[in-house]
Amino acid sequence: MVVMFTAIATWYIMPIVILIIWMALTFLKKNFAKYWPKRLRIIDIMMLVLLLGIHGLSVTLTGLSLLPFLAFAASAFGLVLTVYLVYTEDDFRVRRFFVIYWRTLDIFIVGMYIILLLIQVASFLGIM
Repeated sequence: MVVMFTAIATWYIMPIVILIIWMALTFLKKNFAKYWPKRLRIIDIMMLVLLLGIHGLSVTLTGLSLLPFLAFAASAFGLVLTVYLVYTEDDFRVRRFFVIYWRTLDIFIVGMYIILLLIQVASFLGIM
């Protein structure tokens, strides 16, 4: 437990951990394609690891975690997306909702992690 916390809290170790997990999942997906779920993408699994990275970086940078704010934003986005899909189409398809919701959250979480990592690197280098 202490080793994982150190990896999360140390900003330069977490990207290496993310790359190792990404490569392991890519290896598993290619070699066990018969058993891998068809609609499951690697980024969907990596989102959990990126959330740990966002937590570590946000605590390091600001002193508080951004995960509660991220959960609120994801909930608000889900409500807005639901209203939008019901308004534009007469019926509500749950599968379409979840695909749009998860893919958009994937992009948002990756972007947030990259922005936090760039801010951390800039403050480490003395640019900010």
